[in-house]
Amino acid sequence: MMTIRLPVRQYIGVPSGEPRGLVTATWELPVAETAFIELHCWNVGVPGGLSVPDDYWVFMGSKQNHERAARIMSDTIAPCLDAARHVGLATVHVQPESIALRHVELLPRPGRAPVPSRPPIDEECGALAESHVTLRAEAVHGKGYTAWEGWQRLDVAPTVKPQPSDAMVVTTEEFDEWLQARGIATLIYTGFAANLCILDSPCAMKAMNSLGYRCILLREGTMAIEFPDQPPGMHTDVALRYVESWAGYTASADDFIRACGEVGR
Repeated sequence: MMTIRLPVRQYIGVPSGEPRGLVTATWELPVAETAFIELHCWNVGVPGGLSVPDDYWVFMGSKQNHERAARIMSDTIAPCLDAARHVGLATVHVQPESIALRHVELLPRPGRAPVPSRPPIDEECGALAESHVTLRAEAVHGKGYTAWEGWQRLDVAPTVKPQPSDAMVVTTEEFDEWLQARGIATLIYTGFAANLCILDSPCAMKAMNSLGYRCILLREGTMAIEFPDQPPGMHTDVALRYVESWAGYTASADDFIRACGEVGR
């Protein structure tokens, strides 16, 4: 059985008075039991893609964040995708349904039922809560951001575009079913954002970790939403530590590419 030898890092919080802290161990990952994941790498602020809107805070937020995310896609995630495909790892794109419908040939079941929607809120207190959520979100992201014309053209970024041999999933349930059918137990994640969708979206690390999958995030293959009034990289560092403490493990993208290159030698 072909394996990749990948150094994997986690945080150990005991003994509580003097924690061991970050600990790295090298895992032997069977290629047949491991999947590589691109999550929410979108075509906003990338060459040939959508311009970052001035009036709305969408996807990675600021133009500076989008510029850095575009470099991560081209310089790190794309080479990792190539390495994963070359060695025969199952390669999966996690995307919302609006994007998945552009790539129906990659879906596990072309006739898949749509994602269930939340029932409408009828009670007065519920309507007030709904109104508050909308007002709060528009204060952050810009009034009318949900009507931004770019949502209609949102797609996977060209630098990490899916290949015919890849798969695409939308819901946690279908991803779990797809993985179980192939005997896959370890998931290696890249994508955005490290403090939002990588953790909390369907098919993301929290959801899959709760189902018993081993989840690894490539540190250089992601970034968090950062804010211009705070130190650069602060939220990315916090998100990585969160993953290492509660949601899974992290690994180096360079180590991953190197490990794939050593398979079969």
